[in-house]
Order: sequence, then C-alpha cells, then structure tokens
Amino acid sequence: MVPTNPYGHVNDQDLSFVANEARRKRRRRCLMSIVIITTCIAAILLLFSLTAGRFRTPKFRVRSATFGTFNIVNSTTNASFEISMNTEVGIKNTNFRRFRYRSTTVEYYYQDRKVGEGNVFNENVKARDTRKFVVPVILSSSNVTSSSELRNDLNVGVLPLRSRSRLTGKFKILVVFRKYKHVNMDCTMDLVVASRVLRNISCR
Repeated sequence: MVPTNPYGHVNDQDLSFVANEARRKRRRRCLMSIVIITTCIAAILLLFSLTAGRFRTPKFRVRSATFGTFNIVNSTTNASFEISMNTEVGIKNTNFRRFRYRSTTVEYYYQDRKVGEGNVFNENVKARDTRKFVVPVILSSSNVTSSSELRNDLNVGVLPLRSRSRLTGKFKILVVFRKYKHVNMDCTMDLVVASRVLRNISCR
C-alpha cells in the first residue's frame, strides 16, 4: 500500500503562490521600514527647525560695582577723575541649551567720550542659568574735553556713565548644528561719588 501524504498534494501553482506571498510580505516590511525611517527624519528636522527658531537672545548687562582707587579732582581750573572699578557683569541664558560665547570688551563712556574698557573672556553659560563675573576697569577722564560739564557733575556728586559691548556666541543643536546669537549691551548708570556706588542701572 502506498503511504498517504499527510500534507496533501502540493503542485507548482501552490509553490508559486507561497513564493509570491513571501515576496509580498518582504516588500511590505521594506516599505514599512522606509516609512518609519522617513517619519523619524522628518520629526528630527521639524524638531530642529522649531528648536533653532525659538532660541532667545541672552541678556548681557552690568549688575553692580565695587571701587578701589578713587581719585577725584574738582577745582575751578581743573576737573578730572581716575577710578578703579570692579564691575559685576551678568549673562542670563533663559534657553534650555548651553550658550558658549567668545571674548569681547566692555567699553565705558562719559559724555560720549570713552573713559575705560574691560575684558570679557570666552566661556559658557549653562542652560537656564546666569553667569556672573567681575570685569576690572580703570575709568579716566583724560579723553573728556568739556571740563566745565565734568566740574558741574562732580559738584552735584553724580557721574553719568554708559557701558557698551557686543557678545557673540552659539548654541549647539543635535551635536552637529550651530545657532549663533549676537548679544548687545547698552547700559546707563550713575556713579554716586560720595557713597561710591552705581545707581539707576538701566540696560536695553
């Protein structure tokens, strides 16, 4: 007696159907992989565009100051000053990424005449943080041309000053991308001679 095939009879047509079905499944899996990869790339690009476009410019400003040498001359024939000032400066980063900035200078003016400058060295500010540091500067009236105005300000006991600077820095995005920001400092303040403090500090 011839044994019976428990799987039944399999002809060429059945084998062709099985092979076609296997190829169809492979194509479906390949198509799904392509769709998933494309979706991930699109999501990353969308996240990059939204993140890069929403970076806020950090704030760069004078906060306070202490003083060392404080030479003031206020006579009817001559008015001058030479002051050693240690300015506390702050860079506030409200973003969720670290801000790395380059070295720059902070310039100080009296009556639109430059009276001193201090150096800011390259560093970084952590995400959602404020970096505070001291910038030493010597304020000198050697470039001031109007002695009468300076004498009047010294008589009142208040020296109006202005600080200006431009800070260039960058944020890293997805390791390989960079977002650059330029931060301008423009602060006005009053140096009270009697108490040796900075008051009415206003920055924009």
